[in-house]
Amino acid sequence: MTDTQLREITAEEMRIGAAGVTPLPVEQSAIWEQYEAVEGRKLWGRFEYSENGKRIALVALYEYSMRGARYLWAKHGPVWLKEATPSRERAFRDALGRYVRQKDSSIVFIRLNAIFNDTDLRDVMQIITYDRTVIIRSYGGDEEKILGDMTKEGRRQLRRSRKALSEVQTTIADEHDQAAQDFTEYYEVLKETAERDGFSPHPAEVYSTMLKVLGPEHSRLFVLRVDGEVVAWNLILINDRQAECYYGATTAKARKLGAMPELDVQCAIILGPELDVNGGIDLMGIHSPRVPELFTVGKYKLSFAQGYTDVPGAWDLPLRPRLYAGLRNLLSIKRALRS
Repeated sequence: MTDTQLREITAEEMRIGAAGVTPLPVEQSAIWEQYEAVEGRKLWGRFEYSENGKRIALVALYEYSMRGARYLWAKHGPVWLKEATPSRERAFRDALGRYVRQKDSSIVFIRLNAIFNDTDLRDVMQIITYDRTVIIRSYGGDEEKILGDMTKEGRRQLRRSRKALSEVQTTIADEHDQAAQDFTEYYEVLKETAERDGFSPHPAEVYSTMLKVLGPEHSRLFVLRVDGEVVAWNLILINDRQAECYYGATTAKARKLGAMPELDVQCAIILGPELDVNGGIDLMGIHSPRVPELFTVGKYKLSFAQGYTDVPGAWDLPLRPRLYAGLRNLLSIKRALRS
């Protein structure tokens, strides 16, 4: 019989527990608590899950609210230190659910990641998740190896990108410090992207705050300028020598020039020496049978690698099923009225 235990731990215990085993995503690291606090959200708890005295998984949970309903979100968590089998994932969720119900019965659900679907999980509300991604391997910044991982069509797109950009005055640089102080110039590009692609951006302060609080050790803003004008950028987060391309934006001018392949490749080259030689930049999601909405952007991202990487997708774990069902119904009605 397996003896399982869930216990609350500190940020340092979490860091030590993952060290040498698996990288901690930035959202599960200690620095993320500072960012969430500035945004008005508090850490609910960090936990270690063990089997027969052996550490198996780690998770940090933050408190959110949705239409008055309180829920917990473990972004990119739990972090598994041993293989996440279907039975292990379910046992972990059962233990976590019991703990949360006992400590705070007002929590309606927990949002967390899982590889395997099960009867206790529901598709996430409001956000688009992903269970496949593309990672641009950095190879320590070795351009030849980075390009070698690209598809034939991807390299063709990159050549076209470089030819078009060679005919204008172009710079690519990390503008972290400038953007942390004033995000206005970069936000205009994001607003154009949002209007074109049909989404609502966060207020500008969210992005500048992220850069300011996480600092250059954990965040960068790589900016492509054409004739001095910002036409595209990637906001990249870094932790444990792994990187995530968290946000990105492009203007019509950048798209006409086909500029993004060059910007994405340069990010990998510049960051390469700082990243794990076997890791790289996670492009944060492509399409799959579960998430067909990402098909178009996924086709572009797949040009940077010989294949995709499976990752745990986000799910909702209802703790108060009736309240959770009511919340889903309210959101469905709201979407219907909008349409």
